[in-house]
Amino acid sequence: MSNISGEDNHEKLRNYILNPDISIHDPLPDVLPRQFDEMRLLHIPKCPASTKLIPRRDFYTGKILEFIEVDLEDVGANANNSMSMRREPGLLEEVTRGSHMNFPFWPGGFDEQPHEITNLDIANIDIGDKLLTVPPGFPCGHDFSAEAGKPEVLKTYGPVDNVDLLQNLEQDMDVKEWLQMAGGEKDATAVADPERHLRFPVEFLDVEDQIMKEDLKPVLNISTTTKTFSSDWAEMVDISQPMPDFKKKIPCPAMEFPFELDVFQKQAILKLEQRQYVFVAAHTSAGKTVVAEYAIALSKRDLTRTIYTSPIKALSNQKYRDFRKTFKDVGLITGDLQIEPTASCLIMTTEILRSMLYCGSDITRDLEYVIFDEVHYINNPERGHVWEEVIILLPDHVNIIMLSATVPNTMELADWVGSTKKRKVYVISTLKRPVPLMHYLYTGAGGKSRDDIFLLVDAQGKYLQGNYDKAVERKKEMQSKSKGGSAGNGPKNYVSAKQDQYTWIGLIDFLKRNNKMPVVAFTLSRNRCDQNVAALQSVDLNTAVEKGAVQKFFLQCLAKLKPPDRTIPQVMVLKDALERGIGVHHSGILPILKEIVEMLFQNGLVKLLFATETFAMGVNMPARTVVFDSHRKFDGVEVRNLKPGEYIQMAGRAGRRGHDENGTVILLCKANVPPSMELRPMILGLPEKLQSQFILRYAVILTCLRIESIRVEDIMQFSFKEFNQKLQLPTQQKQLRLAEDKFAMLPPLGEHLQPLVFFHDKAIEYWRGKDRVMKFLLSQARIQKELKVGRIIVITQGKHYNKLAILLNVKSVLGKDTVYKILVLDHQFKAKENDRFDRGELYYKILSLTPEHKFFHPEGIGGHTVLDIKAADIVHITKNAIKVDADIIIRNWEQRQLERFKDAPPGATVVKAVTELHQLNEAYIANPESLKYIDVSKELIVNADTELTIISQFEHLARQLNEVLPHTNIAGFEQEFAKVYERRVLEIHIEELKFKNSAKNLSLYPDYCNKLNVLRALKYINEQDEVTLKGKVACEMGQNELLITELILCNMFNDLEPAEIAALLSGLVFQAKIQGEPVIPEPLKECVAAFEQINDTILAEEQRQQAAFEIENRLNFGLLEVVYEWARNKPFAEIMKLTEVQEGIIVRCIQQLDETLRDVKTAAIRIGNPGLQSKMEEASAAIKRDIVFTASLYTEL
Repeated sequence: MSNISGEDNHEKLRNYILNPDISIHDPLPDVLPRQFDEMRLLHIPKCPASTKLIPRRDFYTGKILEFIEVDLEDVGANANNSMSMRREPGLLEEVTRGSHMNFPFWPGGFDEQPHEITNLDIANIDIGDKLLTVPPGFPCGHDFSAEAGKPEVLKTYGPVDNVDLLQNLEQDMDVKEWLQMAGGEKDATAVADPERHLRFPVEFLDVEDQIMKEDLKPVLNISTTTKTFSSDWAEMVDISQPMPDFKKKIPCPAMEFPFELDVFQKQAILKLEQRQYVFVAAHTSAGKTVVAEYAIALSKRDLTRTIYTSPIKALSNQKYRDFRKTFKDVGLITGDLQIEPTASCLIMTTEILRSMLYCGSDITRDLEYVIFDEVHYINNPERGHVWEEVIILLPDHVNIIMLSATVPNTMELADWVGSTKKRKVYVISTLKRPVPLMHYLYTGAGGKSRDDIFLLVDAQGKYLQGNYDKAVERKKEMQSKSKGGSAGNGPKNYVSAKQDQYTWIGLIDFLKRNNKMPVVAFTLSRNRCDQNVAALQSVDLNTAVEKGAVQKFFLQCLAKLKPPDRTIPQVMVLKDALERGIGVHHSGILPILKEIVEMLFQNGLVKLLFATETFAMGVNMPARTVVFDSHRKFDGVEVRNLKPGEYIQMAGRAGRRGHDENGTVILLCKANVPPSMELRPMILGLPEKLQSQFILRYAVILTCLRIESIRVEDIMQFSFKEFNQKLQLPTQQKQLRLAEDKFAMLPPLGEHLQPLVFFHDKAIEYWRGKDRVMKFLLSQARIQKELKVGRIIVITQGKHYNKLAILLNVKSVLGKDTVYKILVLDHQFKAKENDRFDRGELYYKILSLTPEHKFFHPEGIGGHTVLDIKAADIVHITKNAIKVDADIIIRNWEQRQLERFKDAPPGATVVKAVTELHQLNEAYIANPESLKYIDVSKELIVNADTELTIISQFEHLARQLNEVLPHTNIAGFEQEFAKVYERRVLEIHIEELKFKNSAKNLSLYPDYCNKLNVLRALKYINEQDEVTLKGKVACEMGQNELLITELILCNMFNDLEPAEIAALLSGLVFQAKIQGEPVIPEPLKECVAAFEQINDTILAEEQRQQAAFEIENRLNFGLLEVVYEWARNKPFAEIMKLTEVQEGIIVRCIQQLDETLRDVKTAAIRIGNPGLQSKMEEASAAIKRDIVFTASLYTEL
């Protein structure tokens, strides 16, 4: 303050403190003057254009005449809001795989996608009836039709389809005038249809009719003959006749083959040229790959793409190498690898393609063909549903090619695919084998018996029973010689390891001497494969030169591995065996070693290969001989015989086309010869029918709810499981229309009949309840004791209302309703039926409840009949009984039903029984209390709550019915009730048909509703079925959607290290069984308990909602310690010491774990958790190393 002096400065300071200069003291004016800036007119707002200009060209010269503005469809459509093919492309990095945030493209075969404009509510505006002449809001307009007229030349000649040259000559028209007339007609057409330019750019207009239509008309007019349709959407192609004119029909093929094609291959190629769906079913090695190769060549010629799908990853790698030799431009997409994703031919597993379709991959736009190899894999219980989902999701423009082994119901599957995609499927099926098979029984056991082999089925498929008997006899001789030795001491089918070794050595010697190498020995157990290799260490099948070639190739392949990985025990054992010409191939072998074995086998350096069933899947690696170690296998549940399809798939590896005259299949009979009744159907039986394995996954439900355009009900309805139900829809819809038309013609019911409507509904409920109760009660032992011959019961059946009856006989058949034979009174002389038609059993049962029909008054004396009734027809069981000889009564009655005894009088026994029953009936009418009923509900000891509930509900219905019975006491009741009954029956029938025509009739619908309840309970969707954040995260999971989402959102991983996260998540992907309890490191025990608790919570909710769930436990921590140490950078040789699980199983588990880590990383990005995202990246990097993630030899060599 000392520096401030003077009055002015003090005043300034005072004003600064007391009256500060702030904006509130200087408010802006209410109206700001607008600053004019003419440059703003040059700026266009950033929004997609709704129209575009296209040129209209001269038809002859191609000169641009004018530009026409046309409207654009799907303006503003992108991958996040539209399923249209016309939407703008997605991000460049998402071109191949797409994104879980994208919408899939509209599936082919679904009803056309509704346009948004049609969903808008439009106000009811009165636009009058003169819209064509008076614009809305104008008092008057202009009528253009008065001035409308055709050009003079067109008025003269009119529109003509065919030019009449004689008429032109008579009128002396020269060519120039005629061309002008034709040109004017063309111009008129062009102006009249400007929308035509909207569909395709102008450069495509001249070829639109040939190749640009959505229904994809045939490019070549090859098929000129009409065929008879065996079904609506599938047609079997005749391949019985040769095709000498094949080259004329396809003068310029997309691909030439260096050999003469079989007829089935030619027919398939013809259909491919027509851009048709093709389903080829043929035996292994028949040449189905030719069809796939031609489709790939076609797409290369058309500058489009083909996707080739295989059931297993190993097969994808092999096909990549094979196709790369032929086409060069081939790519491979696996879970962890992308090689040339922009190639014209992409190879992948079916799961990868499903993911791409759900994620809206832009590759789908260029896709012309999808080839499903081994499509019979649709029968696989665990993975078959993937094929169904992919076929349902494929867009309209994609052509489907299916390759399969022979199955009995190819037409049924083709019909489903055709009806789903609304395209005809051409089925080409051949049972012919290029190399016929001969099946043998080998009973030898080394030594002198090494040549004991018997032909069982010859090349023509004839089963030789005589040779089978000889084999059985020979085996018995050998067993009798070895009695007292080891063979007689063990169990019936037991063979010692030593005997097994002698058998194999003897067989190998026999095969070498008879030039039957190379051999694939299918041994349906991984352990037995390894034991057989170990037992044959003394066998050497390779020459010194071959040994050197094997060593060189083996070392060349192992150079990719780190030095410690080259000395793993499995590597050393297999190296030694391969040098001797013996290989082993199963899921426990390391992937790189399996590929080495496959390549050596293809090059003829492996003479004997012990393999499991997976070796027979897809890849064409034939041998001269196939040996079956056993005809039985363990399928995870039980030990059973091989099915015909499994046997044929493996046996089909025998016989190399162009090398062998016949393929040799040998079944080893080690202990005993299998029974003939097992061998014949296994070798000659039909494979299993293809059946739907469709399941409704939570991810599918959430994806459909997220995009809203596709309903889950549509996906279910289009599945193979619901196909038969879908086939019945047209008939049911027709029945519904007829029923509704009939109902509309019925007169409405008056108000006075409403009580009868109520009576009808209650009576139906009563009889349905009565049916359930009587079936239950009469199945009880205590009641059955009362139902003896002669017991008096009260029954109602047809027009026999509430009649007393004598029980004559009780006939029980397991699995069918019990039948009671009874004697009842009837009128002596039956009157003719007045009803024009029978209204059904239920109608008469309802009438029996009315007071009018409470008692039966017989007309005349001695009238009776014998009936067969069921439990539902019994009204009461009385305590009375009459002593009768039932057999005589029944025989007498049956005799009098014959024509010649029709007028014979009844026997004395019958008369006596009828008289006693008549007297009882008279007493009953006079005094209803004279008959005492057995109160079954009271005399029965009922323990179960459900049974008590059924009985109490029925008693409640009976009380309600008694309250409405007075309404039936009206004049002309039966005539009035007939009207009510007819109308109500029709109404109920219409309701049933509507139910059958709705999604609620689908077999999967109850499970869908239950799973929706689970999702609501766990907050994946809200009450309006809108997908929540949890639901969006679950959509991005490949498997175990709910469990992984719960783990992420409960912050389970936030405080864990990457190695710990990887180890814990291994519990979700490891499926093999281990001996004993898994070893869990101390730091992870609490987390494992938390995992199990979350899993139990989900399972409990699924059980509560009765949703279908996997029976096997989702969590298996058998490899937790192994993965934990691997993620902590321990060498593979060291982690193998921690477990008995085979190397190949561990590698597969860790590779699948990497896919799960990627899913969790994607979810972390979605929920905005960068910490979890970086941990997932670290965990993935920690496990992706060394021998586990070595690149496939098929992609490297």
